[in-house]
Amino acid sequence: MNKYLVTLGLSTLVLPLSSFTLASGQDDVDATIAKELERPLTRALDSIQPKRIQADLHFLASDEMRGRDTPSQEQRIAARFIAARLQRLGWEPGGKDGYLWDYELPTVAIDGSESSMDATKAGESVELGLGVDYAFYPNSLSELDVSGKGLVFVGTGTKEELEGLDLEGRWTLCRHSELRYTKVSSNARKAGAVGVIVLPGEGMTATEMEQRVQTWGKQVTEGRLNRGRGNSKARPYVYMTEAGAQKLFKLAGSGVPELGDGLDVALTEKRVMLAESTAGLENVIGIWPGSDPELASELIILSAHYDHVGANSDGTVFNGADDNGSGTVGLLSVAEALKAYGPMRRSIMLIWVSGEEKGLLGSAAWTKDPHLPGGLKPVANINIDMIGRNDARSLLVTPTQDHDAYNGLTRMAESYRAEEGFDKLGSADAYWSRSDHANFSKNLQIPVAFLFSDIHEDYHKVTDTPDKIDYDKIARVSRLVVRMLNGLQADSLSL
Repeated sequence: MNKYLVTLGLSTLVLPLSSFTLASGQDDVDATIAKELERPLTRALDSIQPKRIQADLHFLASDEMRGRDTPSQEQRIAARFIAARLQRLGWEPGGKDGYLWDYELPTVAIDGSESSMDATKAGESVELGLGVDYAFYPNSLSELDVSGKGLVFVGTGTKEELEGLDLEGRWTLCRHSELRYTKVSSNARKAGAVGVIVLPGEGMTATEMEQRVQTWGKQVTEGRLNRGRGNSKARPYVYMTEAGAQKLFKLAGSGVPELGDGLDVALTEKRVMLAESTAGLENVIGIWPGSDPELASELIILSAHYDHVGANSDGTVFNGADDNGSGTVGLLSVAEALKAYGPMRRSIMLIWVSGEEKGLLGSAAWTKDPHLPGGLKPVANINIDMIGRNDARSLLVTPTQDHDAYNGLTRMAESYRAEEGFDKLGSADAYWSRSDHANFSKNLQIPVAFLFSDIHEDYHKVTDTPDKIDYDKIARVSRLVVRMLNGLQADSLSL
């Protein structure tokens, strides 16, 4: 068959002459060729529709999905929803056995039946319940056995309030305030106290304290990921409900104490660990094979994390519509766009990672042990996170020219951003290490670009809900990514 060589930018395509009508002369041939070349990209861009994106996000960020915590049953449902979409669209599985790439991480948990906080005075004793009367920060999961010969009320725990008080070998009682817990703990330790008990106060109502105690009590006994760094050092720093405090006051024969008041009550807190176990986690991966015999082995990776921070034990859900439901559904729209486009010259991988909110765990696990079927070689990564809020024309990127890792991906994003209605891209360099692109850069040593719309007043709050999302903005960021993919199909890449 006769063929016609076409050069567009740096790419050379081979098209059959039978595709064109020659009767009208060379100008008509050139126009027809240009139209043929535009069709795949136009089809892909047209397939990205805000209403479709909205439908996906209203499911993934619904209350029923309970914030897609890592690990959780709802996150597993989200993974299967994404995998089903990839299968329907005809993407090839990118896991070792299907679309799900499994990995395990160690977990740690407190033995709730053996852990306790007991107060005694003159032969009388009171047992305080973990998750009912008191709890501690879930990261402080290791053995602990601390006793104090009394308690002293220290206001909010400032250095000035502690001056002149006899705290040696005693617990401090303080009201919650804006003072950071690390500062309160440091002040108490330097004054000789054995530990700190925080009661409701400024910024933490009695009801909010009850919710925190219930949530943290559940988390420490059900276990949590230890992030691969071993157990953190336990701190004798305890949050207590008003009901728990009243038990102490009653045992001490005291009313609500004032600054400097002591309670003649011996108090012991003991934490006993369960044997370490593991949790099974999942990334979701699809492959769109390339068509060029020479370039198909080169793999462009698009990533987004699909997890968020879960829900409280009282049922309050952190929906995570923007963080990162927006990036999750953005990648789904790119998957549909590539179905409309057809094969690109290079292969494309879409990877939805779990565990980002716990410390970039899913991307770390994959990039340290990547599964690359068919000899695929990663050449670039584009990561999207929180792309559905703030000014409609605003978008941030890292690395910028001010960053050591500045590369051609950023230059390409800059070259296409106006076509999708974005002003000059702002800097996200301050977030270089805070999303999954950091692991693709560090562990795979490939160029990366991170597209991000910045944090907002609902970041990591229960108010990050689907009704506040700019779905047109997600669509435009997704189309920008497709334009970048299209631009990455040149004969050679200089990134």
